[in-house]
Amino acid sequence: MYRTLSKKVFVFIFFLLPVLVSADSGITLLFGGDIMAHKNNYYVADFSEMWKDVKDIIQKGDLAFANIEAPVDATREISFYPQFNMSREYLMSSIDAGFSVFSLCNNHSNDQGKGGMLETVKSCNIIAEKYGKEGRTLYFSGIKNSPDEPFSYNIIEKNGWKILFFPVTESLNSFDSYEYINYISPAAESRERFVAYVRRLREKVPCDIFILSLHTNEPEYVRSVSDTQKKYYEDLIEAGVDIVWANHTHLIKDREIIKDRGRGRQALIMYANGNTISGQRTSPNITMEDPNTQRDNTGDGLLYEVRLIKDDSGAIRIERTQPYFITTYLTPKRECLVKPMNDEFIGWLKETKQPKWAGYIERRLKINQTETKDIIR
Repeated sequence: MYRTLSKKVFVFIFFLLPVLVSADSGITLLFGGDIMAHKNNYYVADFSEMWKDVKDIIQKGDLAFANIEAPVDATREISFYPQFNMSREYLMSSIDAGFSVFSLCNNHSNDQGKGGMLETVKSCNIIAEKYGKEGRTLYFSGIKNSPDEPFSYNIIEKNGWKILFFPVTESLNSFDSYEYINYISPAAESRERFVAYVRRLREKVPCDIFILSLHTNEPEYVRSVSDTQKKYYEDLIEAGVDIVWANHTHLIKDREIIKDRGRGRQALIMYANGNTISGQRTSPNITMEDPNTQRDNTGDGLLYEVRLIKDDSGAIRIERTQPYFITTYLTPKRECLVKPMNDEFIGWLKETKQPKWAGYIERRLKINQTETKDIIR
């Protein structure tokens, strides 16, 4: 009896082991968009309420990425558009929801000047230390401690993977102390120099995945992407970037998966994931038959799940992707809560006697599903 049982256990382990090894060889990344902090985003009494209905999606990722579109200067009062300053508590609510990797460079990075940027770095260090004591590792980059530093980036090691996360911005509202920001001019010659730098960085820092966060120099509220911008992304991929994660336009754009970029590698471009949370859609056109307007588009975002695996040769493959559309819902109390844009939420709106909101979300979901797509080439 003992020998028979042992043989069965051995056979079970023998056949299960490849499955376990295969499962361990993968990593799941979750990409959001812009985390904004407008005045009406602070109306909610408990910031955790903003995220409670989407945190299960965010936490699907081994790492979850977002762009913090404001300084986080605890020495000053919070402030709103056009010169933002976000509270630490507001930022920490997104961390509690599951986000763990943040870009700090965008067109609002220096809204509070040099002091605001240095205080942002200080805030992030304090927050990272707090969560580190709880066993969570956080990553922030995009603002430099000194203008003498070339760039700020993260080396992330997770689940046996080495990830280079490099955020830059091509868009600034002000050039005040911009030398503290990972800033790249959108001029052609500057882009050429940056592509060369990216190529050298990839050679200098061996990694499994090179993720470039790019806050773009594009018109806001426009879904189309210019041929010039697409060519720029192609050049960055050719230089060694695996994932281009672009934002700035405050609405959702296409995703493009390049199945064969040579040398057994694949690549992904996210042209924009919209607003993960914002207060820009203050008066949604919930009765409009086709609510495809600039302001209505700013109320939605995309959480994009990407599953990556390594094959036996060490090549990286995109095993699957999954888009999750989300929306900033205004409660009857005018609270901004992030909700999944799906049939369950629509059904809840109908059950709670909010038929106008239910119809609006149905129409908004259709807009996002038809006007944005996954392109595979």
